[in-house]
Amino acid sequence: MKPSFRYDCPIITTALLLLTVSLLHGATVHVRLLDAETSFITPAMVCITGAEGEVRLPPDGRIMTSPSSTRAFYSGVEFDPDPNWIGPVRKMQGIGDNNDRSYVYDQLPSIPYWKEPVMYQTSGNFSIQLPEGKWRVAVDRGLEHIPVIKPFEVTSGDDSTLEIELERWINLPENGWWSGDVHVHHPTLKDSHRQFLLSYARACDLHVVNALEMGHHQGTDFKQAGFGEKFRVHDGDYWMASGQEEPRSTFGHIIGLNTRALARDLPTYDFYDLAFKRIHEQRGALVGFAHFSWNGCDLPRGFPWYVTTGGLDFIELLQFSKINAIDYYDYLNLGFKLTAAAGSDAPWGSTVGEVRTFVHCGPTLNLDSWFQNLKAGHTFVSNGPALEFTIDDQLPGTELARNAGDKVRIKARVLSHPAIGVPTSLTLVGNEGVLLEVLNPDKANSLIINLERTINQSQWLVVSSVCDNNALAHSSPVYVKVDDRPTWCPDRGPVVIRKQLESIENIAREFTPASDARAKGIHERLNRARDYYAKLLAEMKAYSASPSGEE
Repeated sequence: MKPSFRYDCPIITTALLLLTVSLLHGATVHVRLLDAETSFITPAMVCITGAEGEVRLPPDGRIMTSPSSTRAFYSGVEFDPDPNWIGPVRKMQGIGDNNDRSYVYDQLPSIPYWKEPVMYQTSGNFSIQLPEGKWRVAVDRGLEHIPVIKPFEVTSGDDSTLEIELERWINLPENGWWSGDVHVHHPTLKDSHRQFLLSYARACDLHVVNALEMGHHQGTDFKQAGFGEKFRVHDGDYWMASGQEEPRSTFGHIIGLNTRALARDLPTYDFYDLAFKRIHEQRGALVGFAHFSWNGCDLPRGFPWYVTTGGLDFIELLQFSKINAIDYYDYLNLGFKLTAAAGSDAPWGSTVGEVRTFVHCGPTLNLDSWFQNLKAGHTFVSNGPALEFTIDDQLPGTELARNAGDKVRIKARVLSHPAIGVPTSLTLVGNEGVLLEVLNPDKANSLIINLERTINQSQWLVVSSVCDNNALAHSSPVYVKVDDRPTWCPDRGPVVIRKQLESIENIAREFTPASDARAKGIHERLNRARDYYAKLLAEMKAYSASPSGEE
C-alpha cells in the first residue's frame, strides 16, 4: 500500500521526504485492543517505539519530536470520534519543566510500572503506517489491568492486524471500590471537551474524573460549563464532575469537589475559613488541601493554621509518585481526622488516574454516594497495589467506640501483580509509630496482617504498602475511641504543636505591623490557631500528668 500525500507548499522538508520514502518500504498495522472478559474493543493508553527507541504516532507513523505541553489542556482538547484519533502525547519519564510534566517527579516515572517514554489515549481500534523493521507496542488500561508489552515486525507491503487482549488482575468495583482522580484540569465548555475527558477516563479505566476550574487573583483557567448535577456527564460507569481549585494563594491550594457554584471572593481571598464555609454551604460539597503529598505550593505556610478550623475533609496524600506520611501522621497525632485522597494534577501530572482515590461505595457506582463515602473516609490511595483494611470488619474512616482493655481484630492485605509491582512490605502504623511490618522475601503477590490487639487508649490506625518499583498504597485511618477520649497522642503531640506554632510565628512576623484589612484578618486567624494549639497542649499535658491517664 502506497501512501498518498498532498503538498500545499512546493518546499518539501528533509524529514517529510524521509518519512515518505520510509513508508513506501513499509506497511499498515491495524491495532485492535480487546477487553479479555468481553472480547469487545476497548480504549486504552499506548506507546509504539522502534528498535532505535523512537516513538511513532498513529495514524501516519510520524516520529514524535516532543510530547504535548500543558498549554494544550488550557485551551482544551477536542475529542474526535475518528478511530485513528489519538489524545495528547504525555511525557512519562525524565526531568519535567512544568511545560511537559511537573518538576516534582524529579527522575521518578509518572506511573511506577510504565517504562515507556510517553503514552497517549487511543480508541483501541486504530491503524498506524510503519517502515519495515522491528517494533514494540506497550498498552496500559489503568491499575487494575495487566500492562502489555508486545514486540512485532513489519514487512514491506504486507499489511497486518495486531490483536492484544487486556486482562484484569483484579476487579475492585466487584469488591465495592471505585477509582477516582480528585484533581484534573481541563475546560468543559464544549461537548468535545467533555467527550475527551470521558474517553480519557475509559482508556484509563478511571471511574470518576473531577475537572477543576483553577483560580488565582487575576481570574480563573480551565473554565467549566457549569457546576452541580446538571453539568455532570457520564458514559456508563465513567463520570466527570466539575469542581474548583480555589483559592490558590501563598497559603496553599484548596480543592472544592461536587460544588454547585464557583466559590470565589477576591476581597477575602486569603481567609480560607470563609472559602471552606462557602463550599460547605453547597449541599454535598467537599473541601480538600492540594499538594500535601510533596509539601508543596506553600502548604507549610497555610496548613498549620487552617487545619485547626475543622473545615478540611481530605488531603492529597499521594501525587507525583510521592506520599507524605510524616506530616500526615503528625496531624493525626494532633487528633485531626483527615481522609487520604489522591489527585494527578493533570496536565502537570502526566496523565489522569496515574494516582487514584479508591472509594468504597458498594457494588454499583452512584456519584453522590462516591462523594459521601469520600467525605466519610472510606478510602485508600494507590498508584499500583490494592489495599484491604478493616478493624472489627469496619472500613477506614470509621470511628469505633471501645472500652479500655477491649480487643479489636485488625485485618489488612495488599494485593498486586508482578507487572504492576511486587509488594515488599505491608505496614501497620498508629499513634505509637510502626506497630507491625510484614516483609516479602518470597516475592509473593500479596501480604496479610491478621492480629488481635488490646486497646487501652484512643488511637488512629492506618496501613500502607510499598512495591519493588516504588509503587505506593496507603489507607485512610480507622479511629478507635476509648471511653470517648480524643485520638491524639499525648507523647508525640507536644513536639508537633511546637512545629505548628513556629510556622504561625513566621507568618505573623511577615504581616507585622497589621496595617491593612488583609494583614489584620490574617493575624486574627493566626490568633485563633494559637488558641487552638494552646488548649490542645494543655489537654495533652493534663492527660500525661494524671496517674490514670485521665484529665
